[in-house]
Amino acid sequence: MKFELVVVEKHALKDSHRTLFAEMLKMQGKVQGDLRKKADRCKCICIATTNGKSVAIGAIKKKTDSDFAEHKANIPELSKEFQWELGYLFTDPEFQGHKIASSITQSLIRYFGNDNLMASTEITENPGMVKILENNAFKLHGKPWKVIYTGIFWGYFLK
Repeated sequence: MKFELVVVEKHALKDSHRTLFAEMLKMQGKVQGDLRKKADRCKCICIATTNGKSVAIGAIKKKTDSDFAEHKANIPELSKEFQWELGYLFTDPEFQGHKIASSITQSLIRYFGNDNLMASTEITENPGMVKILENNAFKLHGKPWKVIYTGIFWGYFLK
């Protein structure tokens, strides 16, 4: 399957990007709040398309400070070393299994450069994402923590 990746920097975001991003996050079902505003907290977003259809997204977003806290990953000493997070990765289930998320991850890492970058994901429920992170030099740090509203364990991966 051929697909095209487009990285859109924050200053170039259009309403159509925000709407698409929100629609994909809604389909994912894991992000809360005003989904149209999520793209605006990103340094850049990446959109994968095939045959004119958007099939996957990802982004470099501002880090979530609380994830470093004692009640979560318990690595507060590392908080100041990381400003940006690889996140909002989602592939439409119809297109999963084609390494699109891996390609988005690599594209965003290339765009971002060699600065410190972090990511968080479900550890046992999302082994594919864990593998993508590990294949891109991210390592699990701190302790996994249980997300209150889902009961799922998450982990922090740092690069």
